Amino acid sequence: MLHLLHRIARRCPTHDRASYVVTARLEQQLGMEPSPAPDSFTEAHCDPHLIDCGNAWCTHRRPYSSR
Repeated sequence: MLHLLHRIARRCPTHDRASYVVTARLEQQLGMEPSPAPDSFTEAHCDPHLIDCGNAWCTHRRPYSSR
């Protein structure tokens, strides 16, 4: 049911969650001091903009994804 609601609202669990990389990039653009990185290496360096979630309806889906 949750998957259906995400699809109807065009909300992607991969691309709609906050990530440290995106947050740090925004902080840098705003001239703010970057927040401390998470303890997990994966969470600290995972950029959702580089991930193809596989959802055809996702508005952030990479257009050059191979299918």
